[in-house]
Amino acid sequence: MSYRDYLEEQKKYIRTKKEALEAKREKEKNPRPPKYDPPPASSHPLLIAAVLALALLPLVFLPFWAAQVMVAPPPPGELTLWIHSSAAEFAALQNWLEPELRANGLTWRVEHASSKEELLQAWRSRLVDLAVVEEELAAELHGALALAPLWDKLEGPTWENCFAPFWEAQPFRKTFGWVIPAQGRIPQARHLVTVMRQFAQPFSP
Repeated sequence: MSYRDYLEEQKKYIRTKKEALEAKREKEKNPRPPKYDPPPASSHPLLIAAVLALALLPLVFLPFWAAQVMVAPPPPGELTLWIHSSAAEFAALQNWLEPELRANGLTWRVEHASSKEELLQAWRSRLVDLAVVEEELAAELHGALALAPLWDKLEGPTWENCFAPFWEAQPFRKTFGWVIPAQGRIPQARHLVTVMRQFAQPFSP
């Protein structure tokens, strides 16, 4: 390589270095804006419609659920005695029960079921801890294995151990008696039955 060629190469090298330095300075003075990821693709209309339908589904069935639960649940810890009878029979049974409840310091809520369906709805909703029903309905509940023994006896949920009539059966007269739901609060219900049998006057409509 001649001396002239060497000088040309040195000039090119210095020029390249100078251009690189100027480019670096320019980049520092005017940095490029940060690069962001592209926005996500818009949701498909069918997907949006499906999500909205799922969100509104409970509102569609709310009237049906409200119709099923016709009885407000008692406050936590409150025991509930249901009586399935006519209005006059309920008033007589209530007048017989409430003085004994007060005298023994027992806090029971007494509810009236004017129809069999109303009582069974409360029964299925576990709102019944103890009930007064006619013998015919008690037999149906016993056949469905829905009754607990009134007394903690070894023979288990036999008919005699699950229904305690207020009087002996008589022609042309309803026979009311105690029953305890198998899913109710059984010890508390047995206690009330024992109190009424030992301390209250026999019920007479």
